[in-house]
Amino acid sequence: MKAKEKRYIAIYARKSKLTLTGESIAIQIDKCQNYIRSLPEYDDNTKIKTYQDEGYSGGNINRPDFQKLLTDCMADKVSIIVCYRLDRISRNLADFTQLNEKLKKHKTSFVSLSENFDTSSPLGEAMLNMSIVFAQMERSTITSRIRDNMLGLAQTGRWLGGTTPLGYQSIQLEHTDSITGKIRYSHKLEDIPE
Repeated sequence: MKAKEKRYIAIYARKSKLTLTGESIAIQIDKCQNYIRSLPEYDDNTKIKTYQDEGYSGGNINRPDFQKLLTDCMADKVSIIVCYRLDRISRNLADFTQLNEKLKKHKTSFVSLSENFDTSSPLGEAMLNMSIVFAQMERSTITSRIRDNMLGLAQTGRWLGGTTPLGYQSIQLEHTDSITGKIRYSHKLEDIPE
């Protein structure tokens, strides 16, 4: 009879796009590793596996390494998921609620370093649920702002991109920003009579 494999601690890191701002994936992983090394149960035999997705939004859970992490959790391989911030996992309340229920069924705890909670305690789970509500509200607010801004730009006659409609061409316009003095570019559609 084969001995049951020891469960490991998973680190998950995500960054929406490659930029010089915000916490890089390497920094997120380093902070998570430091946290794990500070745990009382940590020793040289503690197994840690890292999952990372670069260039993926937290708006849904359709990310390659995140899906691998979920598969490993459902196979009872993961004891704890450690991440730098909750929104690295999800900004969607429905997704996170379903995920948290699955994790509980497979006795997998969740730790978020920035928000300082651990779902292995009732208080930690309550704090987690409150945080995810605010993360989703932030995402909805950003989405609403972007939509309103794009609508406002379109109402000024600007072309915001995409496939140019038949009979039109996109023309680049150049103007100087009145506040910064920098040259800015915009586009508008121009009729092609022929």
